[in-house]
Amino acid sequence: MFKKVMSLALASTLVLSAGAFAASAAEAEDAVAANDESAVAADDSSAVAAGDESQVGAGTKIYFDVKSAGWKNFSKIYCHVWRADGTGKWPSWQTKKELCKKESDDLYSYDITKTGNAEEIQNAGSKNLYCVIFSADTQVQIYNTIMNGNCIGDTVYVTGNKIENPKDSQKTDTEAAWKNHPECGPQKVITSTSKVVGTALADGTTDVTLMADYLLDYVSDEGVADTSKTDKSQDLINQLKISPLAVMSNVNFKLEGFVKEETMTQDVANKKKATIEGILGNCTDPTKGGEKVNKDEIKNAEAKNDAADTSGSSNGGSSNSGSSSNGSSSNGSSSGSNSVQSGQETTIFFVFAGVMVAAAGVFFLVRRREN
Repeated sequence: MFKKVMSLALASTLVLSAGAFAASAAEAEDAVAANDESAVAADDSSAVAAGDESQVGAGTKIYFDVKSAGWKNFSKIYCHVWRADGTGKWPSWQTKKELCKKESDDLYSYDITKTGNAEEIQNAGSKNLYCVIFSADTQVQIYNTIMNGNCIGDTVYVTGNKIENPKDSQKTDTEAAWKNHPECGPQKVITSTSKVVGTALADGTTDVTLMADYLLDYVSDEGVADTSKTDKSQDLINQLKISPLAVMSNVNFKLEGFVKEETMTQDVANKKKATIEGILGNCTDPTKGGEKVNKDEIKNAEAKNDAADTSGSSNGGSSNSGSSSNGSSSNGSSSGSNSVQSGQETTIFFVFAGVMVAAAGVFFLVRRREN
């Protein structure tokens, strides 16, 4: 009789212990699920809150004072944004993704998230990496206006000045600027008629690089200069107040880059270089009181980038910022999950130990009774 009672007791102990084990495991799993759910809820909540906040006011919008432009009889306003160096993927001219929202009769807004590059623009900070053009469906537009990340929330307005279109001298564009960011005005370039227009330089460009690009554009691959353009080199150098030697150094730097990237052969680079050396060798230097340049110095000019390489630091900053943000979020969730898992393992261990102790006690009593 005693054996039956003890066997029943043992069976009951094992069943109850197994139940406790299962309940404990289920409780631990619930804790993990609850933690994960709360983490997800927190992430969703923060994401929604951030998203909602970014859509309020100036979070991801730039504005255009259409009243200052004096445009009439239009039905749609568009905003064209692109990276000044021509890289990246951006919406095409006056497509749906460039459509602006009417805030009032005088003000239109554009949400930069439509570009697909909002985070990049925001992370740019004070770097003048972008250009923006507001236009209407009546074929009117403003001139290229430099933009940086700090311009988000600011308003573009028309100054009233006219600027020669850099590519088509038969056209003029309306000059525009930002109300609160004077460093981001009309883009400074040399036009097709050899005029310097605009005031704001995109990051990665200087007056020297503008002149270097001008000469490279108007000297052919055979080393033949378009004299209708290159004969104006001295006037441009004087206007920009730059050193011919600095220009030659930048030309050499660019040519070396083209050859290295295999977008130009060494033979073409040599021909362009020789012609440009001749052009700059006949110039005077406004940075030295109009002194005649030393032709030997021009010929032996060291390849040098006059502009700091801002694109690399911008991309790195954006990437690092993104990685840091993602890493923090990921690590936070992972840390919370591991904490619950550790608790689960501890509970399971003690429950299992309890089962083994109880079973051992029952067997001990059975054996003792038999003896």
